[in-house]
Amino acid sequence: MSDRVTISQVAEEAGVSAMTVSNVLNGRPGASEETRRRVLDAAERLGYQPNLSARNLKAGRTGLIGVMTLDLTGQYGLEIVRGIADELASDEREMLISATYQEAVRELERTQFLARGLVDGVLMVAPALEDATLEALRRKNLPCVVIDPRRTDASLPRVTVDNYGGTRQAAEHLLELGHTRIAYIKGIADLESSELRYKGFHDALRLAGVDLDERLVAESDFTYTQGFRITSALIAEHRPTALMAGGDLIALGAVDAARACGLRVPDDLSVVGFDDLPQAAQTFPALTTVRQPLHDMGKLGTRMLLSLIDGRPLLMENMQMPTDLIVRGTTAPPADALPAAGEEDECATPSHGDDQ
Repeated sequence: MSDRVTISQVAEEAGVSAMTVSNVLNGRPGASEETRRRVLDAAERLGYQPNLSARNLKAGRTGLIGVMTLDLTGQYGLEIVRGIADELASDEREMLISATYQEAVRELERTQFLARGLVDGVLMVAPALEDATLEALRRKNLPCVVIDPRRTDASLPRVTVDNYGGTRQAAEHLLELGHTRIAYIKGIADLESSELRYKGFHDALRLAGVDLDERLVAESDFTYTQGFRITSALIAEHRPTALMAGGDLIALGAVDAARACGLRVPDDLSVVGFDDLPQAAQTFPALTTVRQPLHDMGKLGTRMLLSLIDGRPLLMENMQMPTDLIVRGTTAPPADALPAAGEEDECATPSHGDDQ
């Protein structure tokens, strides 16, 4: 007979249910601070030690899921990781998180490290997926699902979104408002999602009979700083009446650049982003943007990975999630008359930028 302290004993000591103890010990939300304190104090007094589930032990599993995200500071990656954590909250597994910063060498090293039997499977958020990494996964037969990969030609189960349809819908929104001089700031050039978003924008203009002015198209690195700098130049040199960005941080930089150039948003410049990060609804005016369901992408990717680990076949290898245009306060019909390029004072530079 085992002397191991059980969750039921901790629950009795703390005066709560076993489910409450499980939620508290696994870091799940719902319990008050006072209840959490009682549970943790009771667990410490009794000497409770967490145990891997019998299911994992019998199957020779670790009970850990590896999560490789591009960074641990940006809201994009954090929203997806939150979805992963919420999905795992109903399962007896925990996360082992590592940041790759989209560096191929770091991604390969992390993959080789996790493939040493440390985890039952791995979720890769926005991975580079170089051939060496794919070979490491294949050689170790490590279950893997990728979320929003840089490339989609790799034969791995993946979760993507409708990048093309999202930007096409956003461009059509601006066209319906009456804009024809629409600038577009792409994201990182070698991302397949960046090209799909730009194609959606381009096709919307073409189908509406609006000629694309190549001078209004630029590339950036998905940061606020780049959005501010590029938009300032576009306003000074070409005076668009609307601007679409391949990411929300770019768009937020564009909004501040317009203000620094003496323009009003949306009266003088309409701005549309892509992502619907938490900041999009918190800025003033709130940002019109294309929502990709980051939290749900994390949940879906996790469900797919757990199916692979448990030996259940996937219905589809490529799960594409829909996007939605969220119309807020940064889009409006173009003003009747705007000053020509060069008639405004030189744009001010930002005192600080948030590239998170």
